[in-house]
Amino acid sequence: MIFFEPYPIVAMPLFLVGIANLTLAAIVLINGKRSHTSILFSLLSFWMSLWCIFVGTTTLGLSSLLIISFAKAAFYIGIPIFYLILLFSFSFPSFKITLPRKYVFLLAIPPLALLFLTPTNLILEANYQAGGVLLKFGPVNIFYTLYCLVYFLFSVIALYSRYYSSTRIDQIRYKYFVMGFLTTITIGVLSNVILVSVIGINRFYYLGPLASIFMIGFTAYAILKYRLMDIALVIKKTTAYSLITTAITFVYVLVVIGFEFLSRLLFGYYSFWSVIPATLIIAVTFVPVRDRVQKVTDQIFFRQMVEYQKVIKEITRMIVSVTDLHTLFRLIDRTIIRVMCIKNASILLLEEKEDQYVVKKTNGLPNVISGIRLSLNDPLVTYLEEKKDAVVLDEVKDTLQSHLTPPEEKKRLTQIQMEMEHFEAALSIPSFLKGKLVGIFNLGEKLSGELYSPDDIELLLTMASEAAIAIENAKLYRDITETRDYLNSLVQGSDDAIFTMDLSGVILSWNEGAKTIFNYTSAEVIGKIPPFFIESEIRQLINKVFRAEKVKAIEMLKRNKSGKEIPLLLTLSSIRDSAANIIGISGILKDITELKKVDQLKSKFLSVVSHELRTPLTPIKGYLSLLLDGKLGEIDPKQREALTIILNQSNHLQNLIDCVLDISRIESGKPLEIQKEPTFLDAIIKESIEALATAFSDKLMKIKVNYPSKPIALMADKKKLLRVMDNLLGNALKFSPSKGSAEVTIKAEDKRIKVAVADTGIGIAPQHREKIFDKFYQIDSSYNRSSGGIGMGLTVAKEIVEAHQGRIWAESKGLGAGSKFIFTLPIS
Repeated sequence: MIFFEPYPIVAMPLFLVGIANLTLAAIVLINGKRSHTSILFSLLSFWMSLWCIFVGTTTLGLSSLLIISFAKAAFYIGIPIFYLILLFSFSFPSFKITLPRKYVFLLAIPPLALLFLTPTNLILEANYQAGGVLLKFGPVNIFYTLYCLVYFLFSVIALYSRYYSSTRIDQIRYKYFVMGFLTTITIGVLSNVILVSVIGINRFYYLGPLASIFMIGFTAYAILKYRLMDIALVIKKTTAYSLITTAITFVYVLVVIGFEFLSRLLFGYYSFWSVIPATLIIAVTFVPVRDRVQKVTDQIFFRQMVEYQKVIKEITRMIVSVTDLHTLFRLIDRTIIRVMCIKNASILLLEEKEDQYVVKKTNGLPNVISGIRLSLNDPLVTYLEEKKDAVVLDEVKDTLQSHLTPPEEKKRLTQIQMEMEHFEAALSIPSFLKGKLVGIFNLGEKLSGELYSPDDIELLLTMASEAAIAIENAKLYRDITETRDYLNSLVQGSDDAIFTMDLSGVILSWNEGAKTIFNYTSAEVIGKIPPFFIESEIRQLINKVFRAEKVKAIEMLKRNKSGKEIPLLLTLSSIRDSAANIIGISGILKDITELKKVDQLKSKFLSVVSHELRTPLTPIKGYLSLLLDGKLGEIDPKQREALTIILNQSNHLQNLIDCVLDISRIESGKPLEIQKEPTFLDAIIKESIEALATAFSDKLMKIKVNYPSKPIALMADKKKLLRVMDNLLGNALKFSPSKGSAEVTIKAEDKRIKVAVADTGIGIAPQHREKIFDKFYQIDSSYNRSSGGIGMGLTVAKEIVEAHQGRIWAESKGLGAGSKFIFTLPIS
């Protein structure tokens, strides 16, 4: 049984603390970030404000009904408070309740049960007696006391363990907050649970709610010094608006007391009706008075912040439209220095091509700072990426001085401190875009010597976030401009004629190379169909591009402005939009006049050299034959072997010379000399196989021939067809591994004879099948160099077959799958 007597002297402090708690709860809930921690903190502050108000009202000694109601409410207020304290302890400092949802609901059962019993006298019975309240504890009060103590102990243990399991930097940030929070709840438990319910002492029951001032004070200090919970601006407003609310409340309390005094003076006793005029005055004047005082407070306390906001909004509006990086940096740099009144600043920008952060702009710093580069794993860069927040040099120094900081972290922070001091930066602001650090703003000290306030940092972070978008846009514009200028310089500097056309063939662009080749200026051709093309010709070429046909290296003769014929190679490509629709044509015309001259000289040289080589080769082969036949004397086996090798190589050289002569004849526009005579193809094939039999045997290769049932006659040049077979069988020999095989098949098909030479060699990739018949083309240089040959055998074979009105082609399933060469000839 406890008796609570009125104690008016503590009522006003309790009301003031209650109003401060209530204001703090409202502003944090409305303006703070919506995390579990901030919401629980707001609810806790709200219930503590009610606690202060209920206890304060109890101390006033009002009417029996009111004082009993407020006394019981002040006692029962601990039920939600201790539940909220426990949840808050499990949400700190991760900003999210880490308990599973089922445990949150299970922990809510005891307080809900106790709240359900509050209308009864099972927990507490209150009676008015001699101006005070007599409290009698019911049979369930012991459970209420145990609930408060158990939840309090679990909260302390959870808060302590989570605090010491957090990072050292977080421990420094949250140290004062934890101290204030624990001080408040400890005093509350001692004065209002243990002393009242356990020991029975009620003299200090008002200390519990008053102790919440420790939580408010320490929290405000932690927020202002370490930007706790990202509500520094909220705390500033809380302080100012709490003073406003307190002042207005104090004035209205005086109004009520004045009407009460007037009632006692006029009637000799206190009357309830005297409160009605005071209530009307308060109801009519509260909102306009509050708004007016709040406006004045904003002008006095937050003028600089409002100015900052205006400037940030203005610079944000301006930087969005800036596409030049230098202009953008100059705008940001000058604005920050002007508004913040700082000594110096530097801006670093991420250059993706270099994978480095480069100093792009400095102000008030030595020239050596310009061009400094930071790698992606630089300590300051990685720290900003991890923290995703501003880095304050003073905070870094405080952390370094703390005994809680481990040696590894001190080493890292020392490097960060040295870097910031090198930039003469008191503050480093990160600029993120889609989670990627794209820039760093290093700001020096203020000229006034003041520290950067949380307001300054919040506004700078906002500006940096907006600037990231503008910087990225400016970088894209810069890259596009540089690429355009680079490509334009390549086009204009090219000796080839490079031009673009629309889909009707009208010229849209004309480079200097085109002007040099055709002697037409850009003014003479742009907007017109090229004068060196007729309209039907250009339309036919454009249609080929539309049909996705290759228009590449097409040789043609065109006249320039003076009428001179110029040999050219034409290549056309499509120009497509973002939807892959063809919107234009780009063309390149290469002047091959000099190449033609060189080609003619080469052909003439080859022809002369071939004839000169052929002249001494004929007697060499003749004397070799005489020696081998024994007409110049007997020779031993070793000599015969050596002479045979020489004769074979002479024949090979003869074949190469004949190939070169045939190529020269083809390139000069002369037809191959074909001397047709009746012949049997199977006889030609037998002769070719016999000539290469030794080579096949040396390589342990098997060769199989599938002859037709009866010989097939045709009119053909026997020597040249023999060269075709030598080239095809020679390829099978060269490009097949040791112990491989080759197969020759001959058969008649629809008045044509078809010959196929298949091998088990290296095969042919699809992209090479058409090119292998080009002059000097070889698929695998390393293999060819070891196997011999100059890449003309298939070219000559193709020309010979086509000169006989035949056709030749290659088949292969790919590399490693062997090859098959097939040619057809008409049957006579």
